[in-house]
Amino acid sequence: MSEKLLSCDTVVIGAGTAGLEAYKAAVATGAHCILVESGPLGTGAKRTGDTPMVALLAAARKCHAVYELERYGIKANFEFALDTEHVLNHVRAVRAKDTSEILSFIYQVPEENRLIGKARFIDDHTVAVNNSHQIKFTSAVIATGSSPVVPYELSQYGVAGGVYTTNEFFDLDHLPNSMAIFGSNREGLQIGQALSYLGVKVVVFGSHRIWELTDDSVIDAAIDSFQQRFDLVLDSYTTAIEKNEHGFGIYYLDSSNYENVLGVDSILAASVRYPKLEGLNVRALGLRLDRQGCISVDPLTMQTSVSHIFAAGEVTNLGMTIARARHDGQVAGKNAANCPQAPVAVEPAFNINILPTDPELAQVGLSYDEVKLRAKRGEHFVSSEVRISDGIYRISRNDGGTLRLYCDVRTHLILGAEMCMYRAGHIAHLIGMAIMQKLTIEQVASMTFFSPAFEEVVQQACQLAIKNLARKDQSLYQ
Repeated sequence: MSEKLLSCDTVVIGAGTAGLEAYKAAVATGAHCILVESGPLGTGAKRTGDTPMVALLAAARKCHAVYELERYGIKANFEFALDTEHVLNHVRAVRAKDTSEILSFIYQVPEENRLIGKARFIDDHTVAVNNSHQIKFTSAVIATGSSPVVPYELSQYGVAGGVYTTNEFFDLDHLPNSMAIFGSNREGLQIGQALSYLGVKVVVFGSHRIWELTDDSVIDAAIDSFQQRFDLVLDSYTTAIEKNEHGFGIYYLDSSNYENVLGVDSILAASVRYPKLEGLNVRALGLRLDRQGCISVDPLTMQTSVSHIFAAGEVTNLGMTIARARHDGQVAGKNAANCPQAPVAVEPAFNINILPTDPELAQVGLSYDEVKLRAKRGEHFVSSEVRISDGIYRISRNDGGTLRLYCDVRTHLILGAEMCMYRAGHIAHLIGMAIMQKLTIEQVASMTFFSPAFEEVVQQACQLAIKNLARKDQSLYQ
Protein backbone atom coordinates (compact mmCIF):
# COMPACT_ATOMS: atom_id res chain seq x y z
CA MET A 1 0.00 0.00 0.00
CA SER A 2 1.45 3.36 -1.00
CA GLU A 3 1.88 6.07 1.62
CA LYS A 4 -0.48 9.03 1.61
CA LEU A 5 1.45 12.28 1.23
CA LEU A 6 0.56 15.22 3.49
CA SER A 7 2.14 18.60 4.09
CA CYS A 8 1.90 21.17 6.86
CA ASP A 9 3.62 24.14 8.44
CA THR A 10 4.19 22.44 11.81
CA VAL A 11 3.94 18.81 12.87
CA VAL A 12 3.56 18.11 16.60
CA ILE A 13 4.57 14.61 17.66
CA GLY A 14 2.96 13.65 20.96
CA ALA A 15 -0.45 14.59 22.36
CA GLY A 16 0.50 14.81 26.02
CA THR A 17 0.41 17.96 28.14
CA ALA A 18 3.26 19.71 26.28
CA GLY A 19 2.23 18.45 22.85
CA LEU A 20 -1.37 19.65 23.14
CA GLU A 21 -0.20 23.09 24.30
CA ALA A 22 2.25 23.23 21.39
CA TYR A 23 -0.51 22.30 18.93
CA LYS A 24 -2.89 24.94 20.34
CA ALA A 25 -0.18 27.62 20.26
CA ALA A 26 0.83 26.79 16.69
CA VAL A 27 -2.77 26.77 15.43
CA ALA A 28 -3.45 30.08 17.20
CA THR A 29 -0.76 31.73 15.05
CA GLY A 30 -2.60 30.59 11.92
CA ALA A 31 -0.21 27.75 11.09
CA HIS A 32 -1.46 24.58 9.41
CA CYS A 33 -0.61 21.99 12.04
CA ILE A 34 -0.80 18.17 12.13
CA LEU A 35 -0.92 16.32 15.47
CA VAL A 36 0.56 12.81 15.69
CA GLU A 37 0.03 10.52 18.70
CA SER A 38 0.99 6.87 19.10
CA GLY A 39 -1.59 6.26 21.85
CA PRO A 40 -3.16 5.54 24.20
CA LEU A 41 -4.96 8.89 24.05
CA GLY A 42 -4.98 11.14 27.09
CA THR A 43 -1.96 12.72 28.71
CA GLY A 44 0.49 10.64 30.74
CA ALA A 45 -0.15 12.84 33.78
CA LYS A 46 -3.85 11.96 33.71
CA ARG A 47 -3.54 8.29 32.74
CA THR A 48 -0.63 7.05 34.84
CA GLY A 49 0.74 10.12 36.65
CA ASP A 50 -0.56 12.78 38.99
CA THR A 51 -4.30 12.15 38.52
CA PRO A 52 -4.46 8.46 39.54
CA MET A 53 -1.68 8.83 42.13
CA VAL A 54 -3.40 11.75 43.89
CA ALA A 55 -6.77 9.94 43.72
CA LEU A 56 -5.26 6.81 45.28
CA LEU A 57 -3.48 8.79 47.99
CA ALA A 58 -6.64 10.78 48.79
CA ALA A 59 -8.56 7.52 49.35
CA ALA A 60 -5.69 6.18 51.47
CA ARG A 61 -5.62 9.24 53.71
CA LYS A 62 -9.36 8.91 54.36
CA CYS A 63 -8.73 5.32 55.34
CA HIS A 64 -5.77 6.23 57.56
CA ALA A 65 -7.76 8.97 59.33
CA VAL A 66 -9.87 6.27 61.01
CA TYR A 67 -6.80 4.95 62.78
CA GLU A 68 -5.81 8.41 64.01
CA LEU A 69 -9.01 9.08 65.95
CA GLU A 70 -7.47 8.23 69.31
CA ARG A 71 -4.89 11.00 68.84
CA TYR A 72 -7.80 13.41 69.15
CA GLY A 73 -9.40 11.76 72.17
CA ILE A 74 -11.96 9.82 70.13
CA LYS A 75 -12.45 6.12 70.71
CA ALA A 76 -14.67 3.92 68.54
CA ASN A 77 -16.94 1.68 70.60
CA PHE A 78 -17.33 -0.88 67.83
CA GLU A 79 -15.05 -3.09 65.77
CA PHE A 80 -14.72 -2.36 62.10
CA ALA A 81 -12.86 -3.69 59.06
CA LEU A 82 -12.07 -1.71 55.95
CA ASP A 83 -12.82 -3.23 52.55
CA THR A 84 -10.48 -1.74 49.94
CA GLU A 85 -11.50 -4.09 47.12
CA HIS A 86 -12.95 -1.28 44.99
CA VAL A 87 -10.32 1.42 45.54
CA LEU A 88 -8.70 0.96 42.12
CA ASN A 89 -12.14 1.05 40.46
CA HIS A 90 -12.67 4.42 42.17
CA VAL A 91 -9.26 5.63 40.94
CA ARG A 92 -10.06 4.60 37.37
CA ALA A 93 -13.42 6.37 37.53
CA VAL A 94 -11.70 9.57 38.65
CA ARG A 95 -9.11 9.14 35.91
CA ALA A 96 -11.76 8.62 33.23
CA LYS A 97 -13.59 11.78 34.26
CA ASP A 98 -10.41 13.84 34.43
CA THR A 99 -9.27 12.57 31.02
CA SER A 100 -12.58 13.22 29.23
CA GLU A 101 -11.81 16.87 28.43
CA ILE A 102 -8.48 15.92 26.86
CA LEU A 103 -10.09 13.25 24.70
CA SER A 104 -12.85 15.66 23.72
CA PHE A 105 -10.30 18.21 22.51
CA ILE A 106 -8.29 15.62 20.55
CA TYR A 107 -11.40 14.37 18.76
CA GLN A 108 -12.33 17.95 17.87
CA VAL A 109 -9.11 18.23 15.87
CA PRO A 110 -10.07 17.69 12.20
CA GLU A 111 -9.38 14.12 11.09
CA GLU A 112 -7.03 15.24 8.34
CA ASN A 113 -4.92 17.02 10.99
CA ARG A 114 -4.93 14.15 13.51
CA LEU A 115 -2.99 10.93 12.97
CA ILE A 116 -2.85 8.01 15.41
CA GLY A 117 0.31 5.98 14.96
CA LYS A 118 4.05 5.78 15.50
CA ALA A 119 6.13 8.52 13.96
CA ARG A 120 9.59 8.12 12.43
CA PHE A 121 11.73 10.85 10.91
CA ILE A 122 12.86 10.05 7.37
CA ASP A 123 14.82 13.28 7.12
CA ASP A 124 14.74 16.68 8.82
CA HIS A 125 11.66 17.79 6.88
CA THR A 126 9.78 14.48 6.52
CA VAL A 127 8.12 12.19 9.03
CA ALA A 128 6.40 8.86 8.34
CA VAL A 129 3.46 7.63 10.43
CA ASN A 130 2.72 3.88 10.58
CA ASN A 131 4.05 3.44 7.03
CA SER A 132 0.68 4.75 5.86
CA HIS A 133 1.37 8.50 5.78
CA GLN A 134 4.28 10.77 4.97
CA ILE A 135 4.21 14.33 6.25
CA LYS A 136 6.34 17.09 4.74
CA PHE A 137 6.76 19.89 7.30
CA THR A 138 8.47 23.24 7.69
CA SER A 139 8.98 22.85 11.45
CA ALA A 140 8.35 20.23 14.11
CA VAL A 141 7.74 19.92 17.83
CA ILE A 142 8.73 16.70 19.60
CA ALA A 143 6.71 16.18 22.78
CA THR A 144 6.60 12.40 23.19
CA GLY A 145 7.06 12.42 26.98
CA SER A 146 8.72 9.67 29.01
CA SER A 147 7.91 6.18 30.20
CA PRO A 148 8.95 4.01 33.17
CA VAL A 149 11.60 1.39 32.57
CA VAL A 150 11.88 -2.03 34.21
CA PRO A 151 15.50 -2.78 35.20
CA TYR A 152 17.11 -5.61 33.27
CA GLU A 153 17.19 -8.01 36.24
CA LEU A 154 13.39 -7.75 36.57
CA SER A 155 12.45 -7.57 32.89
CA GLN A 156 12.42 -11.37 32.54
CA TYR A 157 9.35 -11.67 34.79
CA GLY A 158 7.04 -9.10 33.18
CA VAL A 159 3.51 -8.15 34.20
CA ALA A 160 2.33 -11.76 34.25
CA GLY A 161 5.09 -12.54 36.74
CA GLY A 162 4.12 -9.72 39.11
CA VAL A 163 6.46 -6.89 38.04
CA TYR A 164 4.67 -3.63 37.21
CA THR A 165 5.32 -0.03 36.30
CA THR A 166 2.86 2.83 36.74
CA ASN A 167 1.66 2.05 33.20
CA GLU A 168 0.12 -1.22 34.46
CA PHE A 169 -0.41 -0.67 38.19
CA PHE A 170 -3.60 1.40 37.99
CA ASP A 171 -5.24 -1.17 35.72
CA LEU A 172 -4.90 -4.02 38.23
CA ASP A 173 -8.13 -5.74 39.28
CA HIS A 174 -7.37 -5.27 42.97
CA LEU A 175 -4.66 -4.08 45.32
CA PRO A 176 -1.76 -6.46 45.92
CA ASN A 177 -1.34 -8.12 49.31
CA SER A 178 2.29 -7.05 49.48
CA MET A 179 4.60 -5.05 47.25
CA ALA A 180 8.19 -3.85 47.03
CA ILE A 181 8.53 -0.46 45.37
CA PHE A 182 11.86 0.63 43.93
CA GLY A 183 12.13 4.42 43.80
CA SER A 184 11.94 7.25 46.38
CA ASN A 185 10.71 9.65 43.69
CA ARG A 186 7.25 11.13 43.05
CA GLU A 187 5.72 7.83 41.96
CA GLY A 188 7.38 5.60 44.55
CA LEU A 189 6.63 7.77 47.58
CA GLN A 190 3.01 8.49 46.70
CA ILE A 191 2.04 4.95 45.76
CA GLY A 192 4.08 3.47 48.61
CA GLN A 193 2.44 5.62 51.26
CA ALA A 194 -1.01 5.10 49.76
CA LEU A 195 -0.67 1.31 49.75
CA SER A 196 0.60 1.32 53.33
CA TYR A 197 -2.38 3.40 54.49
CA LEU A 198 -4.70 1.00 52.63
CA GLY A 199 -3.37 -2.00 54.55
CA VAL A 200 -0.96 -3.39 51.96
CA LYS A 201 2.38 -4.69 53.25
CA VAL A 202 4.73 -2.40 51.36
CA VAL A 203 8.42 -1.47 51.45
CA VAL A 204 9.79 1.46 49.44
CA PHE A 205 13.46 1.22 48.47
CA GLY A 206 15.19 4.46 47.57
CA SER A 207 18.17 6.75 47.97
CA HIS A 208 18.83 9.45 50.55
CA ARG A 209 18.00 12.04 47.88
CA ILE A 210 14.25 12.11 48.51
CA TRP A 211 12.11 13.31 45.57
CA GLU A 212 13.45 16.65 44.20
CA LEU A 213 14.65 17.99 47.57
CA THR A 214 18.22 19.36 47.77
CA ASP A 215 18.31 20.78 51.32
CA ASP A 216 19.66 18.27 53.84
CA SER A 217 17.61 19.68 56.73
CA VAL A 218 14.38 19.21 54.79
CA ILE A 219 15.48 15.83 53.47
CA ASP A 220 16.14 14.62 57.04
CA ALA A 221 12.73 15.87 58.16
CA ALA A 222 11.06 14.06 55.25
CA ILE A 223 12.88 10.80 55.94
CA ASP A 224 12.02 10.96 59.64
CA SER A 225 8.35 11.68 58.90
CA PHE A 226 7.96 9.00 56.23
CA GLN A 227 9.72 6.29 58.21
CA GLN A 228 7.19 6.82 61.01
CA ARG A 229 4.34 6.25 58.54
CA PHE A 230 5.49 3.45 56.22
CA ASP A 231 8.48 1.21 55.57
CA LEU A 232 11.09 3.28 53.75
CA VAL A 233 14.50 1.67 53.21
CA LEU A 234 17.21 4.03 51.99
CA ASP A 235 20.68 3.51 50.57
CA SER A 236 20.40 -0.26 50.56
CA TYR A 237 22.11 -2.64 48.13
CA THR A 238 20.03 -5.39 46.54
CA THR A 239 22.10 -8.56 46.31
CA ALA A 240 19.49 -10.85 44.74
CA ILE A 241 15.86 -11.06 43.65
CA GLU A 242 14.45 -14.57 43.38
CA LYS A 243 11.11 -15.63 41.97
CA ASN A 244 9.26 -18.24 44.02
CA GLU A 245 5.79 -19.75 44.23
CA HIS A 246 4.61 -16.98 46.56
CA GLY A 247 6.06 -14.08 44.59
CA PHE A 248 9.57 -12.73 45.16
CA GLY A 249 12.33 -13.01 47.70
CA ILE A 250 14.40 -9.83 47.84
CA TYR A 251 17.82 -10.01 49.50
CA TYR A 252 19.51 -6.74 50.37
CA LEU A 253 22.13 -5.07 52.54
CA ASP A 254 20.75 -2.11 54.49
CA SER A 255 22.61 1.14 55.20
CA SER A 256 24.28 -0.53 58.21
CA ASN A 257 25.50 -3.38 55.98
CA TYR A 258 23.20 -5.96 57.60
CA GLU A 259 21.74 -8.57 55.28
CA ASN A 260 17.94 -8.71 55.08
CA VAL A 261 15.40 -10.76 53.18
CA LEU A 262 11.92 -9.61 52.22
CA GLY A 263 9.08 -11.67 50.78
CA VAL A 264 6.47 -9.93 48.60
CA ASP A 265 3.99 -11.05 45.97
CA SER A 266 4.64 -8.16 43.56
CA ILE A 267 7.12 -5.45 42.59
CA LEU A 268 6.63 -1.91 41.29
CA ALA A 269 9.56 -0.57 39.24
CA ALA A 270 9.37 3.21 39.74
CA SER A 271 13.01 4.24 39.96
CA VAL A 272 13.82 4.78 36.29
CA ARG A 273 12.13 6.76 33.54
CA TYR A 274 13.40 7.32 30.04
CA PRO A 275 12.39 9.78 27.29
CA LYS A 276 10.16 8.16 24.67
CA LEU A 277 12.32 8.47 21.57
CA GLU A 278 12.40 4.84 20.46
CA GLY A 279 11.69 4.51 16.76
CA LEU A 280 11.71 8.28 16.11
CA ASN A 281 15.16 8.13 14.48
CA VAL A 282 16.20 11.42 16.11
CA ARG A 283 19.92 10.65 16.01
CA ALA A 284 19.77 10.61 12.22
CA LEU A 285 18.63 14.23 12.41
CA GLY A 286 21.69 15.22 14.42
CA LEU A 287 19.71 16.17 17.54
CA ARG A 288 21.86 16.49 20.62
CA LEU A 289 20.85 14.42 23.65
CA ASP A 290 21.93 14.91 27.26
CA ARG A 291 23.29 12.27 29.63
CA GLN A 292 19.79 11.10 30.54
CA GLY A 293 18.91 10.62 26.89
CA CYS A 294 16.65 13.69 26.81
CA ILE A 295 16.66 16.10 23.86
CA SER A 296 18.86 19.12 24.60
CA VAL A 297 17.02 22.41 24.06
CA ASP A 298 17.55 26.12 24.60
CA PRO A 299 15.48 26.60 27.81
CA LEU A 300 14.29 30.03 26.64
CA THR A 301 13.13 29.06 23.13
CA MET A 302 12.78 25.22 23.26
CA GLN A 303 14.84 25.08 20.06
CA THR A 304 16.94 21.93 19.55
CA SER A 305 20.32 21.66 17.84
CA VAL A 306 18.38 21.53 14.54
CA SER A 307 17.06 25.07 14.10
CA HIS A 308 13.56 24.24 12.81
CA ILE A 309 12.88 21.42 15.29
CA PHE A 310 11.69 22.16 18.82
CA ALA A 311 10.96 19.94 21.82
CA ALA A 312 9.03 20.28 25.07
CA GLY A 313 7.85 18.29 28.07
CA GLU A 314 9.45 15.27 29.71
CA VAL A 315 11.30 14.40 26.52
CA THR A 316 13.55 17.37 27.45
CA ASN A 317 13.56 17.01 31.26
CA LEU A 318 12.47 14.00 33.30
CA GLY A 319 11.69 16.17 36.34
CA MET A 320 8.98 18.10 34.50
CA THR A 321 5.90 19.47 36.30
CA ILE A 322 2.57 19.88 34.52
CA ALA A 323 2.78 23.68 34.77
CA ARG A 324 6.23 23.75 33.21
CA ALA A 325 5.22 21.28 30.48
CA ARG A 326 2.33 23.57 29.53
CA HIS A 327 4.57 26.63 29.49
CA ASP A 328 7.32 24.96 27.46
CA GLY A 329 4.78 23.48 25.05
CA GLN A 330 3.34 26.92 24.35
CA VAL A 331 6.79 28.40 23.74
CA ALA A 332 7.77 25.52 21.44
CA GLY A 333 4.51 25.73 19.48
CA LYS A 334 4.71 29.48 18.90
CA ASN A 335 8.35 29.42 17.87
CA ALA A 336 7.86 26.41 15.59
CA ALA A 337 4.89 28.05 13.87
CA ASN A 338 6.92 31.21 13.22
CA CYS A 339 9.81 29.38 11.50
CA PRO A 340 12.02 30.34 9.75
CA GLN A 341 11.93 33.55 11.82
CA ALA A 342 14.30 33.63 14.78
CA PRO A 343 12.69 32.07 17.87
CA VAL A 344 11.49 34.35 20.65
CA ALA A 345 13.14 33.81 24.05
CA VAL A 346 10.70 33.49 26.97
CA GLU A 347 11.68 33.24 30.64
CA PRO A 348 11.21 29.71 32.01
CA ALA A 349 8.08 28.98 34.03
CA PHE A 350 8.29 29.90 37.70
CA ASN A 351 9.25 26.85 39.71
CA ILE A 352 6.68 25.47 42.12
CA ASN A 353 6.76 21.74 42.74
CA ILE A 354 4.60 19.88 45.27
CA LEU A 355 4.43 16.27 46.40
CA PRO A 356 1.02 15.70 48.09
CA THR A 357 2.18 12.99 50.49
CA ASP A 358 1.61 12.97 54.27
CA PRO A 359 3.30 15.27 55.19
CA GLU A 360 3.59 17.23 51.95
CA LEU A 361 6.89 18.15 50.34
CA ALA A 362 7.35 21.32 48.32
CA GLN A 363 9.96 23.33 46.49
CA VAL A 364 9.30 26.89 45.30
CA GLY A 365 11.50 29.38 43.49
CA LEU A 366 15.19 28.48 43.62
CA SER A 367 16.24 25.23 45.26
CA TYR A 368 18.99 25.08 47.89
CA ASP A 369 21.40 23.74 45.26
CA GLU A 370 20.55 26.67 42.98
CA VAL A 371 21.07 29.37 45.62
CA LYS A 372 24.42 27.79 46.51
CA LEU A 373 25.37 27.98 42.84
CA ARG A 374 24.48 31.71 42.84
CA ALA A 375 26.64 32.18 45.93
CA LYS A 376 29.65 30.85 44.03
CA ARG A 377 29.14 33.76 41.61
CA GLY A 378 29.19 36.25 44.49
CA GLU A 379 25.41 36.54 44.95
CA HIS A 380 25.24 35.68 48.65
CA PHE A 381 22.17 34.46 50.50
CA VAL A 382 21.09 33.72 54.02
CA SER A 383 18.74 30.95 55.07
CA SER A 384 16.21 30.69 57.88
CA GLU A 385 14.89 27.45 59.26
CA VAL A 386 11.60 26.95 61.06
CA ARG A 387 10.91 23.66 62.82
CA ILE A 388 7.16 23.13 62.74
CA SER A 389 6.35 22.67 66.42
CA ASP A 390 3.96 25.34 67.70
CA GLY A 391 0.90 27.44 66.90
CA ILE A 392 -1.96 25.86 64.98
CA TYR A 393 0.32 23.04 63.84
CA ARG A 394 0.64 21.86 67.43
CA ILE A 395 -2.99 22.64 68.28
CA SER A 396 -4.28 20.56 65.34
CA ARG A 397 -1.72 17.78 65.96
CA ASN A 398 0.06 18.47 62.68
CA ASP A 399 3.41 19.50 64.11
CA GLY A 400 6.69 18.10 62.84
CA GLY A 401 8.49 19.02 59.66
CA THR A 402 10.76 21.81 58.52
CA LEU A 403 10.61 24.95 56.37
CA ARG A 404 13.82 26.43 54.95
CA LEU A 405 13.64 29.90 53.35
CA TYR A 406 16.42 31.45 51.22
CA CYS A 407 16.88 35.23 51.01
CA ASP A 408 19.24 37.40 48.94
CA VAL A 409 21.70 39.32 51.16
CA ARG A 410 21.82 42.43 48.97
CA THR A 411 18.16 42.91 48.01
CA HIS A 412 16.44 41.07 50.89
CA LEU A 413 14.18 39.41 48.31
CA ILE A 414 12.99 35.86 48.89
CA LEU A 415 14.77 33.54 46.47
CA GLY A 416 13.09 30.24 47.23
CA ALA A 417 12.19 27.64 49.82
CA GLU A 418 12.07 23.91 50.44
CA MET A 419 9.79 22.30 52.98
CA CYS A 420 8.38 19.15 54.51
CA MET A 421 5.25 19.93 56.52
CA TYR A 422 1.48 19.76 56.74
CA ARG A 423 -0.09 21.93 54.01
CA ALA A 424 3.29 22.52 52.39
CA GLY A 425 1.59 22.96 49.01
CA HIS A 426 -0.51 25.85 50.31
CA ILE A 427 2.48 27.49 52.00
CA ALA A 428 4.57 27.05 48.83
CA HIS A 429 1.97 28.92 46.78
CA LEU A 430 1.94 31.74 49.34
CA ILE A 431 5.74 32.05 49.24
CA GLY A 432 5.62 31.78 45.45
CA MET A 433 3.29 34.77 45.22
CA ALA A 434 5.63 36.77 47.46
CA ILE A 435 8.59 35.89 45.21
CA MET A 436 6.72 36.77 42.00
CA GLN A 437 5.57 40.07 43.53
CA LYS A 438 9.21 40.77 44.50
CA LEU A 439 8.38 41.30 48.17
CA THR A 440 11.23 41.65 50.64
CA ILE A 441 11.37 39.64 53.85
CA GLU A 442 10.67 42.88 55.76
CA GLN A 443 7.47 43.46 53.76
CA VAL A 444 6.23 39.91 54.33
CA ALA A 445 7.16 39.98 58.03
CA SER A 446 5.23 43.24 58.56
CA MET A 447 2.00 41.88 57.02
CA THR A 448 -0.99 41.10 59.26
CA PHE A 449 -1.53 37.35 59.68
CA PHE A 450 -4.54 35.90 61.45
CA SER A 451 -3.57 33.87 64.51
CA PRO A 452 -3.61 30.95 64.92
CA ALA A 453 -3.15 30.14 61.22
CA PHE A 454 -0.91 27.88 59.19
CA GLU A 455 0.28 30.87 57.16
CA GLU A 456 2.02 32.33 60.22
CA VAL A 457 4.96 30.03 59.50
CA VAL A 458 5.85 32.23 56.50
CA GLN A 459 5.97 35.29 58.73
CA GLN A 460 8.10 33.35 61.22
CA ALA A 461 10.58 32.37 58.53
CA CYS A 462 10.87 35.97 57.30
CA GLN A 463 11.33 37.34 60.82
CA LEU A 464 14.08 34.82 61.45
CA ALA A 465 15.73 35.71 58.11
CA ILE A 466 15.77 39.39 59.16
CA LYS A 467 17.57 38.45 62.38
CA ASN A 468 20.06 36.32 60.46
CA LEU A 469 20.77 39.15 58.03
CA ALA A 470 21.38 41.54 60.90
CA ARG A 471 24.11 39.34 62.29
CA LYS A 472 27.59 39.95 60.99
CA ASP A 473 28.75 36.43 61.60
CA GLN A 474 29.87 35.40 58.12
CA SER A 475 29.29 31.75 58.95
CA LEU A 476 25.59 32.41 58.36
CA TYR A 477 26.33 33.37 54.73
CA GLN A 478 26.20 30.01 52.95
